[in-house]
Amino acid sequence: MPDIETEAPAIFRGMLRDVVACSDYTEVCRLLELVPAGPDVDEIEHYQSHVRIEEFMPVAQEALSHADVAANVLYRLTRLGEDGEEDDERARAMFLFVTRTACTAVIAHLLQNGTLEIGDES
Repeated sequence: MPDIETEAPAIFRGMLRDVVACSDYTEVCRLLELVPAGPDVDEIEHYQSHVRIEEFMPVAQEALSHADVAANVLYRLTRLGEDGEEDDERARAMFLFVTRTACTAVIAHLLQNGTLEIGDES
């Protein structure tokens, strides 16, 4: 388990890297008022993000299908008691985006740090 005091900033930057397009990363950091890493660290973190996402790809289809189910569950739970109201496609799309993004970032980080391993199904 990460030490929140010492590892959280690096984990945050890594997850931000994993969910924001490379071309938008510097601007998003500015908007979030984050002090960007220096050029050498930035280059390493950028590379590590690509490695994490590549490590995630073998399980992406199954993981994201589960994320889609989670999005549906969460969307429906937030609409309990709203009988007869129309489906909110924007909200549904946001739940899909958030759960898929979170799922990808979390699994990619757990694979990278060795907490989670992809098993052989043979």
